[in-house]
Amino acid sequence: MGKRARTKGRSAGGERRRRKGQGFEASSAALPAIEALHDLPTFSDFCIGAAQLEAFEKARTATEAPDEMQIGCVVRLDRGFPLVVTADDRFRAEHAVGFAKQNKEKDDGLLPAVGDRVMVRRAPGHDMGVIEMVLPRRTAFERWRGKNRGERQVLCANVDTVLIVQALGAGEVLLGRVARSLVLARDCGAAPVVVLTKADRCEPAEVEHELERVQRLVGPEVPVLVTSSAEGRGLEQVRSAVPAGACAMILGESGAGKSTLLNALLGHEALATGAVRERDDAGRHTTVARVMVALPGDAGVIADAPGLRSLPLVGHERGLALTFPEVVQAARACRFSDCTHTHEPGCGVRAAVEAGDIDQVRLDAFLALAAEMRVSAQSLDPDIHI
Repeated sequence: MGKRARTKGRSAGGERRRRKGQGFEASSAALPAIEALHDLPTFSDFCIGAAQLEAFEKARTATEAPDEMQIGCVVRLDRGFPLVVTADDRFRAEHAVGFAKQNKEKDDGLLPAVGDRVMVRRAPGHDMGVIEMVLPRRTAFERWRGKNRGERQVLCANVDTVLIVQALGAGEVLLGRVARSLVLARDCGAAPVVVLTKADRCEPAEVEHELERVQRLVGPEVPVLVTSSAEGRGLEQVRSAVPAGACAMILGESGAGKSTLLNALLGHEALATGAVRERDDAGRHTTVARVMVALPGDAGVIADAPGLRSLPLVGHERGLALTFPEVVQAARACRFSDCTHTHEPGCGVRAAVEAGDIDQVRLDAFLALAAEMRVSAQSLDPDIHI
């Protein structure tokens, strides 16, 4: 009786696993064919860090089938299904059952994102692989999307540079959007580069005006590049910002010209583009997958993602301090520890502004973002740790 029950249990478990595999194959069948995807990076386009290699070797030797384990890089996510490149192939993969369950229970955000280095198992003769673990990330660009419950979304892992894209010719560049993008980039350890697109829609005087406004905000250490995909302007500067072996992420709202810029860098129409609405110059989502493309020539890899309308700041005090270090430094001279840097006597920050050591534009951005983060922190549930 007991033997039959155990046998039945194994059969039921095998049936569940078989059905799960069939479900994955049915879902993945609707995804773009790998052969039809062009400009994908190869394994040699990525650098594998010492910590990642050490973690892989340690985990591989502890498995039952170490010979089936490989290091892979996630280069595309279509509806959550990872496309992985390894040293000798590229294939779709699913998450190991125990791995996915563990991540769901812990809610630690370690399900694979584009740019992740992973340990992937691929049995002989199988077309697809199984991701067993995400290897340690050097950096991770995250955005908050959990409102008051504490959920973060990793948009790109192991990113070196964030290309902050803003379009010209649709009114003044939104400095607040640029500032919060800077904070997010600095917080994850990536270098920000601002890219102003669609310069062909503006008169030269307007371009110079916007360039000056943005440069005042970001400071002298952050490059600001002016581009026109239609005219081929500034493309080499963007390409130089992503050298071979580096990974960049392109960040911007729909209609900012991200996909058009990437197509110009690639030299052909590889990514879908869409028109913008005339009434507000806003775009519709044309990028539906998170993808990575390899730039031609002696250049690196760029990750594209759907346009983001909002970039909430929650728990990014480190990024704020790294973005506006002169404000943080001057605040140490304030007479009051809770100085708001607006009206209090003995304010070191206001004194620095009057002395010309801090640009008022940068201070205004700092105060607005700091106030937003204080409000966001107060709205969190008490058991959320950021």
